[in-house]
Amino acid sequence: MTATRIEFNAVARALRVSHPVSQYGHRALASTDHGLNVMLIQSGIGPGKARINTQKLLSGASWDVIISTGFAGALDSIPIGSVLIGHDVCEESCMPSGASLSPQRFECHPDWVQVALNLKWGGRESLRTGRFVSVDHVLTHSVDKYKLKTSTGAVGVDMESAAIAGVAQEHRLPFLIVRTISDGVNEDLPVDFNLFLKPSGWIPGVLSILSTPRSWKGFLDLYQHSKQASRELTCFFEEFFSTIPTLPISATS
Repeated sequence: MTATRIEFNAVARALRVSHPVSQYGHRALASTDHGLNVMLIQSGIGPGKARINTQKLLSGASWDVIISTGFAGALDSIPIGSVLIGHDVCEESCMPSGASLSPQRFECHPDWVQVALNLKWGGRESLRTGRFVSVDHVLTHSVDKYKLKTSTGAVGVDMESAAIAGVAQEHRLPFLIVRTISDGVNEDLPVDFNLFLKPSGWIPGVLSILSTPRSWKGFLDLYQHSKQASRELTCFFEEFFSTIPTLPISATS
């Protein structure tokens, strides 16, 4: 499951043979590469869309593993393009590290986490693992990332993983997070992207960009970071998909 087109395309490039399919009106590809039955879906941005589309997917078929993938923001000093494998994910309301967590915390399947970490990885940065936290809005300022790191102990932040994990748990299916870092913990985003999440926000969002020339360099940097994150995501899934057929049975159950 991916949220955006650029994330979708990054994973799609790892599938040598695939074809478009109708998936409840959302962009989707099906593939049988390497003898696997893979369904790649662009669900849209945010926990609500992720939850609804995961429920639709799992109501019609059973799968060996559900993967939340795409980009993430760093909550620690992690280089752009680094691939993070989640060991669990919580919602923003989780308690500080070391305290009792709220019920909304979901474990990633340990066998699948180990499979991902054991790949013969040749990326620019070493594979990393840790907790993810999901929020319902884009974090625009670095100060907010630091606050979230302090309150949750997470290393990466996204908007969809907790929602996808919750539905996977309801269906008793293994869940995994694989995401690449597209913005660093010290970076402010060049504009408040939350404007674009509202149907009425596109015009104010575009006007904000055009009227703030100093944000243009930030957009160029973010574009370059997204390209790097995309390349690393593609490389990861090329190795992942080619490795899965050789896994022991215990890792796919």
